[in-house]
Amino acid sequence: MNGFEQIQKSMERIKNWSFDFIALHAKVIGLVFILVFLSACEIKMAPSKFWETVFTPDTDSEYYKKKSENLVQDLTQGAQEYEINKVVVMDLVDDENRVPILGEYMSSRVVEAITRGRFFRVSQKGEVMETLERLELKPSIRYTKEEIQRIGHELKAQAIISGKVRDIGANIDVHVALVDIASGEVISSATEQLNRTRFAVELLRHY
Repeated sequence: MNGFEQIQKSMERIKNWSFDFIALHAKVIGLVFILVFLSACEIKMAPSKFWETVFTPDTDSEYYKKKSENLVQDLTQGAQEYEINKVVVMDLVDDENRVPILGEYMSSRVVEAITRGRFFRVSQKGEVMETLERLELKPSIRYTKEEIQRIGHELKAQAIISGKVRDIGANIDVHVALVDIASGEVISSATEQLNRTRFAVELLRHY
């Protein structure tokens, strides 16, 4: 592959990542407007009071950033003895093995935390989705050892991070696991609980 082809391929990856990023945040913004519309007739309070019910100080962007950093910190503590250079991060699924917007959002925050801390290289999401489609697979927390190895071989990765988001009543439970692709062994796992705000619940219910 010559230099021009390498530059062209890199630009295509950047474009795909940008589209994924924009699409995810468009979903989140769309849900905000849905909440506003549905609440217009039933919530009789000042606009500032309404937004406080949606975005509380302890569940803003910084809140989710901290939660994802905690998850990554716990995951990487048990990974030192493994030779992991690159990981695949899957969108988190719910109890029905589907990807809600909250699962997609939390996986993107996990990717940010991994790259920010320079723990591992991370497969680009567009490549991950193309690979899953080619292998006739979907994001899941119930991959077989063979499926994990096929994904790892295609993406040249040494580990995979998958997980689940669940509404447990008092809170929303976020569980992730780091799995060694060669052996199928769970290297480490981590759990964080999110405040069960109205906005988080809506993100969990929409796909």
